[in-house]
Amino acid sequence: MEFGILGPLLVRDEHGEHPVAAPKQRVLLAALLLRHGQVTSTELLADCVWDGRPPRTARSALQNSVMRLRAGLGAAGARLQTRAGGYLLEAAPEEFDLHRFTELHRSGAAALDRRDDEQAVELLEAALAVWRGDALLDVPSDRLHREQAERLADHRLQAMEARVTAELRLCRRSMVAELYALTAAHPGRERFWAQLMTALYQESRQAEALTVYQRVRRALDEELGILPGAELRELHQRILRADLEPAPVDEPATGQQYRPAPGLPAPRQAPPSHRQVPSGNAPFTPLTPTQLAAPLADFTGRVTELAELTRLLTVQRGTGICATVLSGPAGSGKRTLAGQAARAAQRAFPDGVLRADLRGSRPDPATPHEVLAAFLAALGVPADRLPVAAADRAALFRGIVAGRRLLVVLEDAQNAAQVRPLLPTDTAGAVLVTSRRRLPELIGAVPMALGPLPLPDAVTFLRRAVDPRQLADGPAGAAEPAGDSVTWTGRASDSATRTELAGDAAALTELAALCDGLPLALRICALRLATRPGWTVRRLADRLVDPRRRLDELRIGELDLRAAFAGALRALDPATAAAYGRLALPGLATVGTRTAAEALGSSAPTPSTCWSGWSTRIC
Repeated sequence: MEFGILGPLLVRDEHGEHPVAAPKQRVLLAALLLRHGQVTSTELLADCVWDGRPPRTARSALQNSVMRLRAGLGAAGARLQTRAGGYLLEAAPEEFDLHRFTELHRSGAAALDRRDDEQAVELLEAALAVWRGDALLDVPSDRLHREQAERLADHRLQAMEARVTAELRLCRRSMVAELYALTAAHPGRERFWAQLMTALYQESRQAEALTVYQRVRRALDEELGILPGAELRELHQRILRADLEPAPVDEPATGQQYRPAPGLPAPRQAPPSHRQVPSGNAPFTPLTPTQLAAPLADFTGRVTELAELTRLLTVQRGTGICATVLSGPAGSGKRTLAGQAARAAQRAFPDGVLRADLRGSRPDPATPHEVLAAFLAALGVPADRLPVAAADRAALFRGIVAGRRLLVVLEDAQNAAQVRPLLPTDTAGAVLVTSRRRLPELIGAVPMALGPLPLPDAVTFLRRAVDPRQLADGPAGAAEPAGDSVTWTGRASDSATRTELAGDAAALTELAALCDGLPLALRICALRLATRPGWTVRRLADRLVDPRRRLDELRIGELDLRAAFAGALRALDPATAAAYGRLALPGLATVGTRTAAEALGSSAPTPSTCWSGWSTRIC
């Protein structure tokens, strides 16, 4: 049996996990686990479940919650026992993840004290591996988070600091990239900053270590009005005096000269395979990238969406929001709207804008490894200091952008796994992600769904894009057919043109409606009319009326609506993709459950299963 609170709540036996769905039951179980082996009073449990404001019926409601929790735990339910004045959850210490972490942490710290660094690293890594996320991650109790989660998070950070100390003593591998990430995620932990400066000095990057100190000193002064602590100040002085190493060490095969950390023994030489992050002596000054998309002069509509997206980007800074996810179907104009919003919010991000096409809807999606290489190059990282491993690149990227008011725009994301390595770990800047999927698994992100362009805006776009002469419908002083094209023979008078414009508004509206509010389809129509000046709006609308050939018409050059939809279908499993095709019934804008079931047949996925797949990928 296994119980866990170091991450999402966990109950697991030989038959698998037993999820606890009800929020009050999760709080109840967490409170019992935190006092496992002891009787927890009814009053304390009620205080945790209702955050200090239990109702008059708390006792009976608690009894009902205990009964439901006991039933939902399977065989483990028998361990939840009623005792005088409260309840007891029987769990052996080794079954509880918090106990395992505590024992491993204590043993690792003892090994560190006796300078058995290899044993310390092994034990502390095992302790940290017990964690599956933030403590009490899905437990909705302010009291438990205030009294327990913050305390446990501090113990976790202490274990991290101890492991890094042991690694720095061993000098088996570079710790710089990891420490850049840790200082970015926990800027208030001065020990991490001291360890980063030590790691840089070990790699003969004295100037960069001094730059780190100046950055910390400035941040503490500006934000808190205090100086760095004694440990950091002393380390800074020792680096200035270059008096950290007791004796020179041999140069490794990589040509990198190692120096021991303050008060540490001379390091053993590390093999080249451990040197994953190239280093240099020159201080690094990040550049200010400006990778904004080109503005669109004919951007039309989306006034409300643009204002809301711009607001989300500017308020994202300094909050716990990791990203804003703009989702919508293929061709809905996500990339264009994101570009407009990034440009509108640019003044809020003086440290620059990074932009990457993740190619999530294409057969060759971009890897975080290649995107991070491009980001680091844009930030000014020399090619010879670019880490080899993707994890090291991510850590270096996060370290560089920590504290910077930088906007990162990630277009056409395939899934959350593709996005996570590209997210900064602090909230000084903002991240905007566009995707055909809603990416609900991207914890901490704010979703924004993009629907079709309203018909009046679609008509306005076409009216601005189309040559007024193409609104004319026939030979009234304007055009005569010539095979597959139209040859203009004269120009209508102003009064005739006004009549034609008024008379052909229906054709313009029909063409916009046939595009279903998809900006990509509207753009293709405008370009097709621009490249065929002899065509009228009516002629193109007539060519789109037949739904069987509509996608054949909606393509020009690299713009292809069918290809855009095909990319969305590729993201579906074969059965769901086949069901999507069977449900594309001619003449039906919506399909009811009964009609869908008849079209799918008994061997296909259920309509609800199909909808679940489509709604997060292409809808």
